[in-house]
Amino acid sequence: MAGSNPVYTSVDVHALVDASRAATGPRRGPSPVIAERIGAEWQLVYFAEPSRLREITRAQGRKYEGVRGGTMRWSSTMGNVPPAHETDVVTQHLDVTT
Repeated sequence: MAGSNPVYTSVDVHALVDASRAATGPRRGPSPVIAERIGAEWQLVYFAEPSRLREITRAQGRKYEGVRGGTMRWSSTMGNVPPAHETDVVTQHLDVTT
């Protein structure tokens, strides 16, 4: 949902991809999204598809943000918008060692 926390953060895009793929497993439906923090804003960069990273175009980014913000219709191929309690996550920082 708009304003929700990222599931993972890292300076290494491949660590993000590996973690998101491991969390979602092989599946159909929308691919995890990789974003880059620029100042105070997140900019969408890639869809983490099962076998590759696919760059997100400006038009795709606008649609994705519109759906998350509730101003655009959710695609029929993506299923229902998840309830807020499913998107309220504690971010895992992959670069932090314990």
